[in-house]
Amino acid sequence: MVSARRNIRHRRRFRVTVGSTPVFTADIGAGGFSAELMRVQAPGTPITGCIRLNGEDVGYVGEIVWAKAGAPHIALRGRIGVRFIQLPTEAKRLLAAPALVGVS
Repeated sequence: MVSARRNIRHRRRFRVTVGSTPVFTADIGAGGFSAELMRVQAPGTPITGCIRLNGEDVGYVGEIVWAKAGAPHIALRGRIGVRFIQLPTEAKRLLAAPALVGVS
């Protein structure tokens, strides 16, 4: 069962880490993000990482809430949805702003 999003997400690319793996977001908001990876982890998996905001790495704690496996043998990435459990208040405020520009 897929849970509904609690916050609006914006189609923005931000550099994030999922554990130690660097990736870019497909969309992001104050409640979480989705990203494409070659190897996905199962829903319910706790993760930590960083988001690059305004030139600084901001740490987060999250949980994978959904995952769709890819096909690495044909270079098709999988995709995950992450819900933030801990994120600094200022980062939440920035991510909720519709005018925020992503970083590539």
